[in-house]
Amino acid sequence: MKTAKKKPKKPKKKLPQKPILKKKKAVTKKQNSQSKQVDQIFEKWNTPDSPGFAIAVRHNGAIVYRRGFGTADLDHGIPILPDTVFHAASLTKQFTAMAIMLLINNPKLANPAISLNTEVHALIPQLSGIDKNITIGQLLHHTSGVRDQWVLATMAGWRLSDDVITRKDVMDRFVALSESLNFDPGNKFSYSNTNYTIAGDIVKKVSGMKLSAFCDKYIFKPLNMSRTRIIDTHGEIVQHRAYGYRPTSAGWEVRMPNYDLTGPTNLQTTVDDLMRWDGNFDSMSVGGAAALTAMQTPAPPAAPIYGLGLFIDEDNGRRIVEHDGRDAGYRSHLIRFPDQKLSVALLCNIALDDPLPSTGTLVRQVAAIYLGSGFVTMGTMPVLPPVAAAPLDPAQYVGKYYSKEIDATYTVVLKGTSLQVTREKYPPTTLLPAGPNGFFMMKDFSIVLPQVLVQFNIAQGAVIGFRMDDSTLAGRLGNFHFKKV
Repeated sequence: MKTAKKKPKKPKKKLPQKPILKKKKAVTKKQNSQSKQVDQIFEKWNTPDSPGFAIAVRHNGAIVYRRGFGTADLDHGIPILPDTVFHAASLTKQFTAMAIMLLINNPKLANPAISLNTEVHALIPQLSGIDKNITIGQLLHHTSGVRDQWVLATMAGWRLSDDVITRKDVMDRFVALSESLNFDPGNKFSYSNTNYTIAGDIVKKVSGMKLSAFCDKYIFKPLNMSRTRIIDTHGEIVQHRAYGYRPTSAGWEVRMPNYDLTGPTNLQTTVDDLMRWDGNFDSMSVGGAAALTAMQTPAPPAAPIYGLGLFIDEDNGRRIVEHDGRDAGYRSHLIRFPDQKLSVALLCNIALDDPLPSTGTLVRQVAAIYLGSGFVTMGTMPVLPPVAAAPLDPAQYVGKYYSKEIDATYTVVLKGTSLQVTREKYPPTTLLPAGPNGFFMMKDFSIVLPQVLVQFNIAQGAVIGFRMDDSTLAGRLGNFHFKKV
């Protein structure tokens, strides 16, 4: 029997190993250089006696940078790591918006069914004093005209992060007492945290679940955001959390948010988990294209740069999707350049204020390293307006003034030749002349209202009250009236 001859084996082709290795080395060298440049931005905070930052960068679908700088707990010397948990403040809003979109796009989760055009009065009885129709979409786009809860709280004499502010305080006092709006719904944009407190209540109303539980079940767990949660009260234990701090003349002091409410704030998260959330805008595994597109679509003309829980803008010709957060001893920022497939997450346990750089400036500095071009820094506080001559008869404004909408009394007194406003818990605020019957109050009046115009109303030769308006471009307060008593 003949044995079949074995065919000679063909010599294996040698793979072009050297070019691949050279390319890999070149990529690694570039990434190392970029990482070192990011390190240099935050290195000054990387000491055991300073709070600091956690930063993560995602580029072309891969995490290319993640690191912590500084200390999470100065009492115990615990360093900040990429999986350290931070209070993320207003980054919460995009998750509240996603919860609403999940309810809109999956009617099985909602009873009653809702849409962005659903009028909210039937869902929120506390809005009964407002005679204008407001939709869910207007809440999420900040075009409702509903006044900001932190603005109202400070006007009423509450001190943010010293006085505990609850959901009941916001809904049953500030919302329920409201009889007017900053403007007619849909006409303007005015950033208002109250919009998202109301949105959180809508989630509970139509789903039967607290916002915190709804987001955990339908967003955080599906995306494996294992260290992320929304807390309902400020006293809840959060493992691996960095404490918040603010600088003082003696060093640092602990500064923590005192909010027992959800919707606009109280997200606890890590930069690692924020990168998982950011990746969902590519994979669309949670929410789908409809929800994520709606979130990234502004509502002009009233809200030309705000989608649902997200700012939509351009910088150096590049499209940007972003949001920042500011509460007590914390700052946060998540920015995405969709067309360049670049995202930067930043969490911080320092109350960054002038002259420290803003989170918007810092994330843009990081982005510039990976995009190869510079970015302008964020805008600064409005310049003090010119002050007019003092009124001929300042004594005519002296007296007590009452607002039913915040249940608060202000007293205008004459101190020497200057007028001052006094109110509960706050030191007197000087009124700076700003034209006929008009005065400016500056940032010592409210940490969330840096510049307010007070215009006294005259009838039959007598002062009968005054109107207050935010005189910055932010426009967070408008058409708010006090009556003389």
